[in-house]
Amino acid sequence: MPFRILSLDGGGIRGLVAAKILATIERQIQQPLNEYFDLISGTSTGAILAAAIATGSSSEKIVELYKQKSSLIFPYKSRFSLKRIPLLIKYGLSAPKYSDAGLIQVLKENFGEISLLDIFSPLLLIVSYDTISREPIIFKSWRPDKGYGNVPLWEACVCSTSAPTYFPPHKLQKIVNGTVQQATIDSVILDEDASATNDIYNNTEIRIISGVGSGQTRTIKQYIGITRQAFLDLPWKEIPHQNSTYSIQCIYSAIDGGVAANNPSACAVAEALRLGYKLEEITVLSIGTGDRTRIIPFEKAQGWGLIEWAQPVIGILLEASSDIYEYITNQIMHQRVLRLQFKLDRELTGKRLSDDFDDASEENINNLIEAAEVYINQPYVQSALQEFLEISQ
Repeated sequence: MPFRILSLDGGGIRGLVAAKILATIERQIQQPLNEYFDLISGTSTGAILAAAIATGSSSEKIVELYKQKSSLIFPYKSRFSLKRIPLLIKYGLSAPKYSDAGLIQVLKENFGEISLLDIFSPLLLIVSYDTISREPIIFKSWRPDKGYGNVPLWEACVCSTSAPTYFPPHKLQKIVNGTVQQATIDSVILDEDASATNDIYNNTEIRIISGVGSGQTRTIKQYIGITRQAFLDLPWKEIPHQNSTYSIQCIYSAIDGGVAANNPSACAVAEALRLGYKLEEITVLSIGTGDRTRIIPFEKAQGWGLIEWAQPVIGILLEASSDIYEYITNQIMHQRVLRLQFKLDRELTGKRLSDDFDDASEENINNLIEAAEVYINQPYVQSALQEFLEISQ
């Protein structure tokens, strides 16, 4: 049995490119994408696409979503817009370009109260990044034990799309459950699923929820990751026994998953292998949001400082991440991966294609849609697609 993966890159408004490409593919396979693919992975705008597809939306409906709602997410173009004043008052001169209010509104309207664990088929993987632990956050619809199961789908998408300089980080609360391995009067050793990152549980509350010591709550003052030992603010009244269970409520500062894996294809392959599928059973359709073509000449870049690099460096980091993970996936999968991506230049249609994440102008939206349609219908692309679909049978 083949295990089909759909991987969707980040790229802001350019998610339109992937959505339009998918609309053509959906017509060709004559089957809803959530029934065709076994695992859908997405980062940033790709996370929104992945979540929408996993919940049964057609690609054309997603295209309309971008067309109609992008102005709520990106309500102005210039950082000097008067609409930005509330952000400057709240955060100061270093404020992000946009509030996340519009983004949250759009996502809540579309996903409602659906939680991550409500997605049974296909499997859904969403990538974010935590600035506190300095580790990726990998939301998986099939892993309730990791504590993300109670996260609403809209919130997982916000975590994945909170791009630095564009949106503020998203405060995410996560419940970590586990089994006590050992305890002393003023400490407890957590189980093997606990994080190995020092300080991650500092100043969080741990509660014994079953077994000896049940009902006690303490604050973790120091956590040592290598030994998984948590030192407490107060001694236990009753020392928990081995196999007592605990619950820890953590706070994460979630930002755009693109800083970890803007192209989540390798993450998806790793999970498929972990689930027990063989490499020869797996196929990957990886869709980008357009290769940026804007250059930064050396003569210009050599004089740039913090202010000049602040926003351009985000695009560079995300694009580099996509390229690296494309390389990794290709090396692992060989002929069982198809990457659909084109340059954001005038070659396809003769029209300007903005590589900005937030150019939600009507002209740019229409140009991106037209370019994606021309690209996917080119003979060499169609030939590669048909060959891939045959391999995936």
